[in-house]
Amino acid sequence: MSKIKFGILGGDFRYKILWDLLKNEGYCVNCYGNGFCTNTVEGITGLAEVSDVIIAPIPCSKDGKTVFLPDGEDVKLKELTMEMDKCGDRILIGGVMTEAVRSAADVYGIKVYDFFEMEEVAVLNAIPTAEGAIQTAMQESERTLFDSKALVLGYGRCGKILANMLKGIGAKVGVTYRKDSDRAYITAYGYRPVPFKELVSYIGDYNFVFNTIPAPVLNRDVLKKLSRDTLLIDLAQAPGGTDFGYARNLNIKALYCPGLPGRVAPYTAARVLKDAVINISISNMG
Repeated sequence: MSKIKFGILGGDFRYKILWDLLKNEGYCVNCYGNGFCTNTVEGITGLAEVSDVIIAPIPCSKDGKTVFLPDGEDVKLKELTMEMDKCGDRILIGGVMTEAVRSAADVYGIKVYDFFEMEEVAVLNAIPTAEGAIQTAMQESERTLFDSKALVLGYGRCGKILANMLKGIGAKVGVTYRKDSDRAYITAYGYRPVPFKELVSYIGDYNFVFNTIPAPVLNRDVLKKLSRDTLLIDLAQAPGGTDFGYARNLNIKALYCPGLPGRVAPYTAARVLKDAVINISISNMG
């Protein structure tokens, strides 16, 4: 097990903690493109040469052509997968692994794993995401969440955990739904069920709105109905679900908060990722 060699490519401070955690469990770990790590190698070729598994950043790529590296270094997706193939690296793990990333890997038969498609990662990541959303709401609003009306858009992994935390703080929580089964659970947990197709009619009632839906749900028609003193926090994957330009025109305080786990709880986030990369690697390499 300890013979597996990991290569960390880019990433934020949580990836530095991931590096520490893997090292502490006896794995060989090298890094390129992350300023927090000390065990660095020269270039993508150097990283591929000393790795069996490459851990790509979150997101792996923003433009579908280059790897997203915080220091602005230019590493093409094709270059990454080509070097991995030359060195015999068969596993690429990262976040938001788009079709462009998968296509570049498929050319060389490299297996791609997306953190956000792993149920165990997505569920556990939803906890620091929800905590970070509540922390942001407390910092950015002049109201307490206690006794305020808070609306959660979406009843997926993050929506479920966030609604539960908000209720625990004492907020009066509404949750949108599309399916009757979700409406039943929302009702059973004591939240106010809000039919998504009638969002325009309900959204003006709330002091806080948290969006978890990765689609343009907070469009002009919806934003027009939002109270001007409502705080809107968008947690959805890029580019979010809010028309932020129009929200600014209406003087609505709308905040986009992607990647909260890595910012508010990097240790917890790194520990979740560590378990995932080890399990994937062992299942593939024996």
